[in-house]
Amino acid sequence: MGQMPFNPLRALFCTLILVGCAFVANAQFKAGIQGTVTDANGAVVPATNVTLTSKETGKTQTVTASNEGFYRFDQLPPGTYTLTAEKTGYKKQVLENVIVNAESVQGIDLLLTTGEVSETVTVTDTAVQQLETENANVDRALTTQEIRQLPQVGRDPYELLRLTPGVFGTGARGANGTASNLPNTTGPGGSNNSIFQTENQVQISANGQRLSSNNFQIDGVSVNSFNWGGAALVTPNQESVKEISVVSSSYSAEDGRNSGAQIKVVSQNGTNDWHGSAFIKYNSPKLNAFNKYGGPNNAPTQRVNNYIRQFGGSIGGPLYLPRFGEGGRATMGGKNKSFFFFSYEGLRNSSNNSAQGFVETPQYRQLVTALRPGTATAAVLSATGIQSRIIAILPQSCAVFNNDPTLCRVVPGGLDIGSPTGAYGQYVNTFNNAMPTGGGFDGIPDIQQVVFALPGSNRGNQYNARFDFTPTQKDTFTVSTYITKLNNFGSDGAAQGRPIADLPFLPKNTSGSILYNRVLSTTMLNEARFNVTRFHDNQVADLAAAGTNLGIPRVEVEGLPFDRIRFGAPQGEGTPAIFAQNIYEFSDTLSKLFGNHATKYGIVIRKEQENSDLSAGGARPDYSFRGLWNLANGTPIFEGINADPRTGLPATFHPYFRTNYYGGFAQDDWKFRPNLTLNIGLRYEYYTPLREKHGQLTNFFFTGQNLNTGQVRIVDQLYKPDKNNFAPRLGFAYSPRIHGFHNYFNNDRTVFRGGFGIAYNRIPVAPLNNVRGNPPFFARFSICCGTSGSGPGQDGFGSPFVDGQILYAVSANNSIGGYPRNPVLGQGVNPNTNAPNLGSVELWGTPQDLPNPYVYTYSLEMQHELTKKITATVGYQGSAGHKLIRIVNQNFIYPNNPAFFQIFFSTPDVNSNYNALNVNVTRRLSGGLQLVGNYRWSKSIDQLSYEGPGFVTNQTYPQDNRTERGPSDFDVRHSFNLSSIYELPFFRGRNDFVGKALGGFSISSIVTANSGFPWTPVVEGTGIRTPGGPTLSPFRPQGYTGPNIDTSNSAFITGSNFPGGAARFFTVRTIPNGSGGFVVAPPGIGRNSFRGPHYFNIDMSLVKQTRLPSALHLGEGANLELRANFFNIFNKLNLAPFGFDSSSTRIGFFDANANNGQGLLFNNSSFGIASAGLAGRVVELQARFRF
Repeated sequence: MGQMPFNPLRALFCTLILVGCAFVANAQFKAGIQGTVTDANGAVVPATNVTLTSKETGKTQTVTASNEGFYRFDQLPPGTYTLTAEKTGYKKQVLENVIVNAESVQGIDLLLTTGEVSETVTVTDTAVQQLETENANVDRALTTQEIRQLPQVGRDPYELLRLTPGVFGTGARGANGTASNLPNTTGPGGSNNSIFQTENQVQISANGQRLSSNNFQIDGVSVNSFNWGGAALVTPNQESVKEISVVSSSYSAEDGRNSGAQIKVVSQNGTNDWHGSAFIKYNSPKLNAFNKYGGPNNAPTQRVNNYIRQFGGSIGGPLYLPRFGEGGRATMGGKNKSFFFFSYEGLRNSSNNSAQGFVETPQYRQLVTALRPGTATAAVLSATGIQSRIIAILPQSCAVFNNDPTLCRVVPGGLDIGSPTGAYGQYVNTFNNAMPTGGGFDGIPDIQQVVFALPGSNRGNQYNARFDFTPTQKDTFTVSTYITKLNNFGSDGAAQGRPIADLPFLPKNTSGSILYNRVLSTTMLNEARFNVTRFHDNQVADLAAAGTNLGIPRVEVEGLPFDRIRFGAPQGEGTPAIFAQNIYEFSDTLSKLFGNHATKYGIVIRKEQENSDLSAGGARPDYSFRGLWNLANGTPIFEGINADPRTGLPATFHPYFRTNYYGGFAQDDWKFRPNLTLNIGLRYEYYTPLREKHGQLTNFFFTGQNLNTGQVRIVDQLYKPDKNNFAPRLGFAYSPRIHGFHNYFNNDRTVFRGGFGIAYNRIPVAPLNNVRGNPPFFARFSICCGTSGSGPGQDGFGSPFVDGQILYAVSANNSIGGYPRNPVLGQGVNPNTNAPNLGSVELWGTPQDLPNPYVYTYSLEMQHELTKKITATVGYQGSAGHKLIRIVNQNFIYPNNPAFFQIFFSTPDVNSNYNALNVNVTRRLSGGLQLVGNYRWSKSIDQLSYEGPGFVTNQTYPQDNRTERGPSDFDVRHSFNLSSIYELPFFRGRNDFVGKALGGFSISSIVTANSGFPWTPVVEGTGIRTPGGPTLSPFRPQGYTGPNIDTSNSAFITGSNFPGGAARFFTVRTIPNGSGGFVVAPPGIGRNSFRGPHYFNIDMSLVKQTRLPSALHLGEGANLELRANFFNIFNKLNLAPFGFDSSSTRIGFFDANANNGQGLLFNNSSFGIASAGLAGRVVELQARFRF
């Protein structure tokens, strides 16, 4: 039997489990209780013994109040506690039901009355903090009940983050059920696979900041993606989550890494009582409604077409461990000592969406294969799986060719658009319309319009285990793990649903933590944590196992009056890819009480690795052909391939990127007065520059202000370190005690809270790691333009195969490694510049001074207890960001170097500014009703709202960043959400047949409303001249003379804002280009100066709970819950947001040289019209049993 290779991560996880079984402990958290002990006269009572006992685990802690009467308990898990205060000469004070929320310090003052200690004053009412009197943070904890009861798409708890103060998100879904991302963002996006999203980039903005500024933690340790900011590698299942704390403005030095939302998940723990659950959830398209708008030109409406089964459960309780040879009891641990919790969730999802489009006919493939045997084109057209999954052949019409009989004829089986002509390897002239039909009509159908299927499926499994152990009153341990596996299969709509283009994806995400607390004295506590988070998948092996033929290149046919016809699997550097992200983190925090000062001192060390090969797919070429007849002749106009410029071999480059993080903080929560708390902190953070383990990292260095004399250099680190990241924080919480004003400011019913802080952001690696494709080790070749030539009767430009640079071929086998060497591309590199000697390649880099972005955050608010159940908060919240990243093509800025057709630099010169009025009203759960409402009136301004990379993050005038200042892409002036849980009062609490049959109903809902996102009208065509030389398109026009925009749905469906076409209302001016032609003048219309459609949605859950008979001995809380979730319950029509340079925002095409240099603007008929509607009503059915 072969020996299994050593895997350090597998060994670590085994160690975690073994340690968990041997030493399991109570949880380590950041919640706390603090307060002042006073007597009836308001005088402090020092040296009072204060004891806190967990009702879940029985764990007891005791502290002694300081000389100022101050006490504090730290590192508490959320839950219910009993709080007791004792001192000689006073009656014992007992608070029976103290509620502690997740990850925040709560204030509970204790009042002692004179008497004997043997006398007890017991308060049994629930003691939950209504006002936040201990810090200035803008935050909220999502409770267990909310996570279990409120409707969440895919049972994803992160869907509820938008319900917290200072956080904005719509939670919208596209017509097919996928996440509707914030406008003009790229990356993994929101979850489309329930909790199994590999990198879940939750679509929220906190305090007016980029979504990449958000930070995710589970049990106090990072689960963030290496590459993408604001993306979580682990999305916990509902059963495993106890509470989630969301902080949109933090004034605690404990919080770092990012300046946006601090999302802190606290996992579920075992207790002294046995608890468990089991559930199954059912989704079917038959339950869903079609939306009410499919898109322009009467596109058909859609419905969410997913078949989903989710199932799982949990179990937890006391953990009894065997003793081995120790004598006495056979077991150790158990109640009040050790606990376990385990949860599992599975997903089985299949979808069978469809789309319409044009495809080639079997007759075309047979004809070309017979005419060109043994050629690359014949290999492509005869490959297994090349036929689209055709559901139906639509009635054929030449309307797409404007019914021009010289271009198209309807024949049996499709449309005849010509026939092959010339020899293989001979280009067919298509640009001068000399041979648009090749050899002429032959009566054979070449294309047909069809409906094709796009099947997809997901199979996911997530396992969560947690062990807690308290061996002594001073020592506590916790081990927590999450393991998430996904088997994803997707078809490629761009390739018309061909089986050859199907892509499997089998990632595995894991996170494991060890936590240890030690009580050093009654005033000192130390906490240590160690964590490993990993994401990995070998998609190259996945494709090989699935039989995908990567020996067929990606082949595209352009130049036809419809979307391109495509063959072969998708091509891209990351398709396929080998993913391997590892994050190792250690932190230690020492808590110490000095009088009325609760201080903390901590360090964090994080080692981050990306061992992914995200370039493997680029060694497989992508070819584009101008028309079907050039495809038949094997004559591409374009080839994209990654190759080694030293040899000409198709190349991959497997870097091993490294970054480290070192942080430290000191925090003092000073109870300056019983009604005034000051939070004073300082944090230091150092993010090391990006490095490559084997020294194969390159960057571009300028020589003066000219790209021609610049150099590509091999470097040890991508940019210079930024070591001055000191982040002070200051906050206060003041409860005035002023008589008069009808006691409005008395009896601790009002608190004023405010703060200021500086926070630094980790630079996302996604805009940086494209340097892996730089020469000299590697080069991205985009080779254009292969044509018949520039002579008479030819295309008028270019040359055949670009003088040999294009090599059209298939692989010698079914793998990426079988594509032939192209000696023309292997001309070596210039030893002085490291640029390829032949061709023009893409380059990525950064300036040497690339500081970490930083943000000033500030807020001031007033909270008031309207009643004992209702609290209202009104406040101001703001932020100002500096040194944010934008990606700029340096060819637009400086004179060009012909060796580099694009040089993309991450440029740190974007600023942002945000100001908001926040209003929150909360009615805590009582009498079966809970309400939480948030309203925000805000304005967010920046020059770019997301760093990218990606086309939608391009600027329209990057040479002058000042002109890009405008509303943020995610800016909405008004936003509102209301979440509620309501237990219907009918027959509630009755245990007879009537009560069980007609009682136990509840309704939970989320109402979301906001005004529209901004958008920018742009024009394509002849572009704006840039200082570097190339023209820039799309661009903003110079003027607008139309009316104010109607933002109603009807206006964005009919296009009534721009009757007669947008060209009537927009002005585009031309200026001479200096060489006899014309270009476009600088823009005049501001970025994001128009507003899109508003959004309104109601999600609702109807629940029936039935208590199970006591004869089953499952406990008093055992019940069966039947649930129906309705997303967009009233099937309200919402329209998709307008994206950058989309059909909705593109005014048209501009020819600057027409009209004697005055220019001519051609209308886009879809301008100002929404591209689609969002999802219609979706219904889920769920049954859940718990005990």
